[in-house]
Amino acid sequence: MVSNITFSNLQQILIRAPLCYYYSSQKSACLQEISSSYLHRLGPGQLPFEHSITNHDSTSFIPCMLIPHGAYCDSGPLYAHGYYWINSFVFDTALIIGTNHGGMGSSNVSLSPDNWQTPLGVMEIDTDLFNTLISVLGIQTIDREAHRTEHSIENQLPFLKHLRPKAKFVALSFSRLNDLNQGYKVCEQITKAINLYRQQTGKRLVIISTTDYTHYGPSYGQIRAENLSENEEHARIHDKPIIQSILSNDPERLLQTQWTTQNSMCGLWPSLIVMILSKILNNNQGHWKLLCYNVSSEVMNSGKDVCGFASLVYSNTL
Repeated sequence: MVSNITFSNLQQILIRAPLCYYYSSQKSACLQEISSSYLHRLGPGQLPFEHSITNHDSTSFIPCMLIPHGAYCDSGPLYAHGYYWINSFVFDTALIIGTNHGGMGSSNVSLSPDNWQTPLGVMEIDTDLFNTLISVLGIQTIDREAHRTEHSIENQLPFLKHLRPKAKFVALSFSRLNDLNQGYKVCEQITKAINLYRQQTGKRLVIISTTDYTHYGPSYGQIRAENLSENEEHARIHDKPIIQSILSNDPERLLQTQWTTQNSMCGLWPSLIVMILSKILNNNQGHWKLLCYNVSSEVMNSGKDVCGFASLVYSNTL
């Protein structure tokens, strides 16, 4: 094992049941939703298996993504752009960083100790990475409750299982941290654990983080926002400076921009964490790139409400 604190002497591995709030619980229907996302007019236009793994057989670079966690029906094509991109990398495991919408659990940094069921089969936890993370972050970060009713990480798993059936993962969620200094300290700990994990296992890792952006319309509390085109423009205007902050790879700028604009993004800390990790783990040898941005009504018009969605990646190529 990679640490003195091991999963086996902590507790039994369980299987977390899926919520399936934002995609179908039936295998055939879920597969259709995923395929339709790739082939959608706003998606990549082809399935990921139709282009080869050509990228970057480098063992040093760790690719990172920041993608949506909305419903497949209104953000699936944007997920698809991210997973289409990540398919060009060889990897064994994904560290998936999500938000904690409900603030459940006892820690603001929470690791799931379980395998997770999906409509496409069970996603197994990478116990080597999990053990290494808890050896650095501490046993107090193990928290099933933080993940039990949370969808941001769960929504990634059918796409990941479809893309890499044998890949493993670790689920790491964040509630609001005290400040950015705490964020940097946590990232230093995560970096230490990842470097140790890679040295001792030789496995290749990707990092998948998730956020959605502006939520606007009558269902979100803006009861007078009845004009869809105006709501769409509101989302685009308010999301632009947030996206620019991420592309600048400046966590301080993103935090200040969100605070100033009060943008209703629901993954601020997962965004900040993946931005910091992308730079530290890759010695700042890369850049953030926007693959796509759309408001939900461009994917599926379902009334007056809109949500901004984007897929961004940390790449070592132009």
